[in-house]
Amino acid sequence: MLISEDDALARLKVGDLVALPTETVYGLAGLALQAKTVRKIFELKGRPSSNPLIVHVNDVSGAKNLAEFNDLAIRTCKIFWPGPLTIVLPKKDLIPLEVTAGNQTVALRAPNHPVFRGILDRLKQPLAAPSANPSNRTSPTTAAHIAELFGDKVPPTVDGGVCTVGLESTVLDLSSDRPTILRPGMITRKDLQLALGEEVLLAPHIIQGIDKIYQTTGAQSPGMSDCHYAPKTPLFLHAGTKQLLESAELSREDLIIVCTAEEKNIIEQKDFSCLALSISGNGEEIAHNLYSVLIEADKKKSRRLHLIFSQKPEGQNRAVFDRLNKAAVRSII
Repeated sequence: MLISEDDALARLKVGDLVALPTETVYGLAGLALQAKTVRKIFELKGRPSSNPLIVHVNDVSGAKNLAEFNDLAIRTCKIFWPGPLTIVLPKKDLIPLEVTAGNQTVALRAPNHPVFRGILDRLKQPLAAPSANPSNRTSPTTAAHIAELFGDKVPPTVDGGVCTVGLESTVLDLSSDRPTILRPGMITRKDLQLALGEEVLLAPHIIQGIDKIYQTTGAQSPGMSDCHYAPKTPLFLHAGTKQLLESAELSREDLIIVCTAEEKNIIEQKDFSCLALSISGNGEEIAHNLYSVLIEADKKKSRRLHLIFSQKPEGQNRAVFDRLNKAAVRSII
């Protein structure tokens, strides 16, 4: 059900949930300071309570009411907010533990979308807003995707068009002495280091491509589950066209997804169904199209999906690889 911004504002004020557009992906929004409303988010998404939520604010001033800021955090926000960067800081008591998965840190972001920012400005309260999808499924980048993902349980949605970034925000932990990326995104490690003049670390699970954190405790950040962003159709990840075409697992009933038009031409010459994430392999284009292509691929009702990720997993491509590695049933890279 599509609703107006005024309707969304009225619903949020009374503790209801609405789906709102951001520049990254659509978010399932509710009052961040109301534990009852936060629990509704987890219930509708089927999200484990060990997976914390991002709290959305309009600016640093609003964020300072919710977390203990240090000088580096203030400097980071001045450079990258509003935008696709989430920071993790020690939380203040105002933030319910339901939001943070029991952690004493909170993830904060100032989105860069006029609809979301306008509602925050009028609401005068922070909003918790994970991606507007059932837990572990592909994130939506259009309002139509939300309806496809939730079916009869679709939340009231404000249509803000296609998300310009198309991939979840970079998450940067600033709660300790060493700034550390917990989830890669379109703001890269290089971007952060150049802007801040600081060494920025990558969390071990990013380097390894495997996350074991949920075995012991709640994650520090959203998007750290080892199964996430997945289409309904089983997805297999491959390093190249030759490797896939020689695989005994490949069937004519499968759908192949590639990064470039050149690769698409190779696959189609072999009479396989194929979708492309981009024309030239441009990292921003691949990231922007990733979720919409995975949702489109699900509609094809193929036996399996095979995605050939031929790009080096560095810079912006690191973020795409992170999502694919979590979405895939098996990675053969």
